[in-house]
Amino acid sequence: MKTKLAILLFLAGTCAQAQESQLQADFRNEKQDFQKDCSGSFFKAIAGCAQDLFTNHPLHIAEGSIAPQNGFGLGPAFVAHKTPNERWRLSWDADAIVSTNASWRAGVYMKAIYIPRENIGVITGTPSQTPAKSNLTVREYPVINVYTQAISLNTVDYYGLGNSTSRAGETILGMRETIAGANAIVPIVPKWKISLFGEMNGRFVDLRSDQAESTPSIGQLYTPVSAPGPAAQPGFVQLGEGLRIRPTLLSDHLQLNYQVTFQEFIAPGSHYSFNRFNADLSHEFPIYGNFLRFQSKDFNGPDECATSPGSRRCPAVTRDRSGSFGVRFLYSESFAAAGNAVPFYFDPTLGGSDIDGNQFLPSYHDYRFRAPNLLLLRGTFEHSIYGPLGFIFMADTGKVALTHSEIDFSHLKHSFTTGLTLRAGGLPVVSLLFAWGGNEGTHNILSVNSSLLGGSARPSLY
Repeated sequence: MKTKLAILLFLAGTCAQAQESQLQADFRNEKQDFQKDCSGSFFKAIAGCAQDLFTNHPLHIAEGSIAPQNGFGLGPAFVAHKTPNERWRLSWDADAIVSTNASWRAGVYMKAIYIPRENIGVITGTPSQTPAKSNLTVREYPVINVYTQAISLNTVDYYGLGNSTSRAGETILGMRETIAGANAIVPIVPKWKISLFGEMNGRFVDLRSDQAESTPSIGQLYTPVSAPGPAAQPGFVQLGEGLRIRPTLLSDHLQLNYQVTFQEFIAPGSHYSFNRFNADLSHEFPIYGNFLRFQSKDFNGPDECATSPGSRRCPAVTRDRSGSFGVRFLYSESFAAAGNAVPFYFDPTLGGSDIDGNQFLPSYHDYRFRAPNLLLLRGTFEHSIYGPLGFIFMADTGKVALTHSEIDFSHLKHSFTTGLTLRAGGLPVVSLLFAWGGNEGTHNILSVNSSLLGGSARPSLY
């Protein structure tokens, strides 16, 4: 009788475990991770608990800089996964944060990853034969993203349009933007990591003045001609298509990241429709072998930092030595039909950080130079100091332009930046920078990336 009872209890437990959903398993694993990582010596427990609090799933704390001048935000994040069959992996991200100046961001992001069937072959040979060089590399997969995101910013500066604006023209406004859409990345030449990109978004912007600030509101200094867009903000259908090339060459000593896109911004019933061409060409030269690229991974959502599809854990904090030189060329050009204008809130900017948190010409104030056309050249050196702490130096030169003919290499602005970076496992990258070299003084920047290290970027706000 006791033997039969033990067998029944074992079978009941096995069935209950078999019926456990993937979400229940994730919660169970997260609990086990906390029990394991928060034990041991004091400093080890602190580091382990911090990793789990800010990177683990299904639940963790979301954090990051929302946008320049709008503070640091905290809030909850939820991540869930499902594997319906051998070919597809699905994931969901949802997060919401509120910043120190009451700005906020909330979003839901769904990702579908297709895992194609791979043929595995066996090559025979005698032990004396020299093995062929391995072609193993990080595999890229077809990825579909569906998302909706809303963001509200209480402080966005506007200095007018063009490369010759003055600090005296500074104004301030508030802005809310809602984005709902989808995009897809489809590899077409896996060996060279060449992929096609396509997107379709709905964009809805609402601008507001802030009379409480000591700085004038945008409507007090600018007209619809000098600042196209404040009077009315129509809804936009934004389409995009492009090509991405990310091969690794010269025995891993040259890593390319080329992205070329063409976007159509369509605002029915208004004179704000326009098109835009973007070319972002990055070249990275690792100093040491086995250098781990810091770029985002397509199979991760913004709140994920896994090293491969289906992996649970984020990368551990490492003391491996790393370093690289980089050269980047960024070019953006907008085209509007006769009688149409590009709304200023969709113009790219140089100076400090832009609205997506990218730091271009950091010695100038945030959003300092704004126009429909942009040119930037950047050189970078980054090297580890100890563990996750690193040193970075950047040299920028660039300009914005109102017309296509003004995009050339004359009258460029310059900026130099140095500082410290913290890349700790999957935690968001923290940067503490000092910038100088422009003709408007210096600029200190403390920023925390809005995505986990290795997580995909959030939808651009312009």
